[in-house]
Amino acid sequence: MSLLALVAGTLGVSQAVATTVVSIVLTGSTLVSIILGITAILSGGVDAILEIGWSTFVATVKKIVTERGKAAAIAW
Repeated sequence: MSLLALVAGTLGVSQAVATTVVSIVLTGSTLVSIILGITAILSGGVDAILEIGWSTFVATVKKIVTERGKAAAIAW
C-alpha cells in the first residue's frame, strides 16, 4: 500500500487531499495556505481531524515530517 493511500484511508479523503493537507501544515503561515487547508479539509477528512483536534493534528504532522520525512507524514 502506498504512503498516500494510507493517509487517504486514515482521513477518508483522496490522495491529492492528503498531500495538500500535509503541504499546508508545513507552510500554514500564509493566509492563502490556511484558506487552501480549510478548503481541503472541508472536502473530506474533517471527522478524523476533529477527533484529535487541529493543534494536535498539526503538531503530529510536523513531528512526523521532522522524524521520518514528508512522505511518512502524508502516509500517516
